[in-house]
Amino acid sequence: MKISDELKQRIKQLELEQERQQRELVDLEQLRDLAAIEEMEKELATIDANFAPLVDVTPKTQDIDLLKESDLLKEGDVPVATTTVQAPQDIDLTLEELTRPKSKVQGKGFVILLMFDPKSPTEWSEESSGWRGKGQGTVYSTENDAKIVLKKLKQKWPDYPLKIITN
Repeated sequence: MKISDELKQRIKQLELEQERQQRELVDLEQLRDLAAIEEMEKELATIDANFAPLVDVTPKTQDIDLLKESDLLKEGDVPVATTTVQAPQDIDLTLEELTRPKSKVQGKGFVILLMFDPKSPTEWSEESSGWRGKGQGTVYSTENDAKIVLKKLKQKWPDYPLKIITN
């Protein structure tokens, strides 16, 4: 019996030790979480310090003296806001520019692709001067037209993986 009691007592001690270790583990995990939070707060402070000069925190409202404005309105001396209107400009297009076929053609032709994600490449769109989804890019009627634009894009973005395909 004595051995049985000793074993039971030893098991009880082991269970208590295991519970204590589990509590300490939870405490350590919470401390690790706090340390991670503190590290993130330091990173945010650094980011805030770096970008603070770029952010204008002054309010954009005008200081208006309401009493003065009220007196002006009572006297009938209402300030008139004026805006400048620009006259329409004439567009001089040469005959060549008017009769030249557009490089954007629906249907078959050549498309410039940005291959950052080969599974879903994006297409160049002259209309929006940006990258668009599949089927929304500019379709060039000749390979030469596409190569000319590709050359310009490579000058603008030399490290971008660009290529021409036929659609």
